Amino acid sequence: MVHSPGKSSSVLALLVLLAVLLPCQAPAQAPENQAQGAASEAKPQTAVDNLATIQRSIESRRNALRELREQLKSLEEAAERQEVEQKIERIRSEIAELQQSFEHVALGGINQSVLVDQPEQPIDWREEIEQISRPLLSTLKELTAKPRQLDSLHRDIERRENQLKVIDKALDSIRSFTKLDLPPVAADPIKQLLANWEQRRDDTERALEISRIKLESLKSEGISWQTSAGEAITEFFSGRGLTLLLAVAIGTGIWLVLKMLLGIYLRWLYRTPRDIGVTRAPLILYTYRLATAALIILATLMVFYARGDVLFLTLALIALAGAALALRQTLPRYTAEIRLLLGVGPVRERERLVLDGIPYTVESLSVYSVLRNPALEGVVRLPLRAMNDYASRPAGQEPWFPCQPGEYIQLPGGGIGKVLRQTIELVELAVQDALVQFRTQDFIAQNVRNLSREGFGIACTFGIDYQHQAICLDTVPGRFREAIIDRFKQAGLGDDIRDILVEFKTAGASSLDYQIYVVLDGGAAKAYFRAQRLIQQACVEICNREGWVIPFAQITVHTANDTTVPGQERTAGALAQPAAGPAANPV
Repeated sequence: MVHSPGKSSSVLALLVLLAVLLPCQAPAQAPENQAQGAASEAKPQTAVDNLATIQRSIESRRNALRELREQLKSLEEAAERQEVEQKIERIRSEIAELQQSFEHVALGGINQSVLVDQPEQPIDWREEIEQISRPLLSTLKELTAKPRQLDSLHRDIERRENQLKVIDKALDSIRSFTKLDLPPVAADPIKQLLANWEQRRDDTERALEISRIKLESLKSEGISWQTSAGEAITEFFSGRGLTLLLAVAIGTGIWLVLKMLLGIYLRWLYRTPRDIGVTRAPLILYTYRLATAALIILATLMVFYARGDVLFLTLALIALAGAALALRQTLPRYTAEIRLLLGVGPVRERERLVLDGIPYTVESLSVYSVLRNPALEGVVRLPLRAMNDYASRPAGQEPWFPCQPGEYIQLPGGGIGKVLRQTIELVELAVQDALVQFRTQDFIAQNVRNLSREGFGIACTFGIDYQHQAICLDTVPGRFREAIIDRFKQAGLGDDIRDILVEFKTAGASSLDYQIYVVLDGGAAKAYFRAQRLIQQACVEICNREGWVIPFAQITVHTANDTTVPGQERTAGALAQPAAGPAANPV
């Protein structure tokens, strides 16, 4: 009984798989050792028999060669001599092959090509690709053999039928001439032409009939689909199906073993059964995936090689070549991502990064990197390849956002708003009892003033009449300060006052002006406009209490013959009575 190489290699692969997956048992060791000893003893005996058989074949062919040489000497015809010479050459080649086989068995099957110094041959890529793709093309040719034969027979039958139509037309034309009274010089050629075309018609009909018989025979060769499907399934599972099953089983086993080892290593490294993987050890995970893929690919190729399945091996090599070409385009991106994971890229973890005008801290770099602003709701998840377009830096003590929910801010237009909510997309404010939304990046660009965080100051100017010039530098500032403190205490804001500045500012056209600046804590931010009114109320109150005159804007009216003494002015509240003469002109 002769075993095919495919079946023996499949049995060997199954034995290897069972030896890996199943534990060895001690009682089975003795029979196994005995079998190995018997095999080692049987091997030399088999080699001796093979050597003897080969040598007997060589001797028999040498005897035949001597007989042919003797026979060649007695032959005189060239054709017979050429035939005998061809037989002699064939026997010589057979003897040479048998001698090579004898040496191969005697030398233990060593590769003797390495002992011969051969010049390097140039590589023909076209020939190499043709040899690689030959198993695939042969398999496709085998699968499409019957449909191609059927199509060829159909086309041949159609071509023969068209030929018969043309031949019948030609015969009709020739027979029409035979019915005429032709001279002898033309009658004989017509008869000969008719015989030739009739013979051609018979040959064409015979070829058409043969093609039809072949077509019917090819169709009748088909067996029932149940039997065909059963045979195909049986052949698949005993051949390439078993090869695929072995490749999948070994690949799955490698993946499970490596995954178990990775889990054990991460648990040992972080001392915790949870929160492991890509978020805490991305470089380890990527290395694991790369090693797993390489081992699975190598194991699959080894299975195909051990099984001797050239088709699967060819397809696997073509797939690997395609993956290598694709990797050539994506390798720079993968290199940049590895630099990010190693912490030598433009972005690093725990550093500050500005995205769309909003600062973020890089919380983690992984397959999807996580960016978070501590002062905003929500997170940003970006693919690792997108992080190469940005650059991070150490954050230090820089603020992450101008405000927090519950704080009061002053908008560039002067409006005051309370922050209700702030996310990475929107900031919601309550401005004059109305809800207002801003895009977060637009809100940052406005450069708003936070009243609640570090406090704020209110500046205003207040003036008194010139008749109080004697006390304007010593008495008035202190009284104003005391009045402002009392007024704020009455309003419940006394504890929010951090500092008050009341200084004489300038001698105006109609008043003595004072610069008043009150610094308040952030807790009084909601009373920003009320604090401004309280300052004015306190100043007016002290003026009423002390009898100080609060001036108002005045204008001077001149006429053509105005005899008003310089320095005297008419108030805006009095009616200017122009003198006789030209009309008065207002300045």
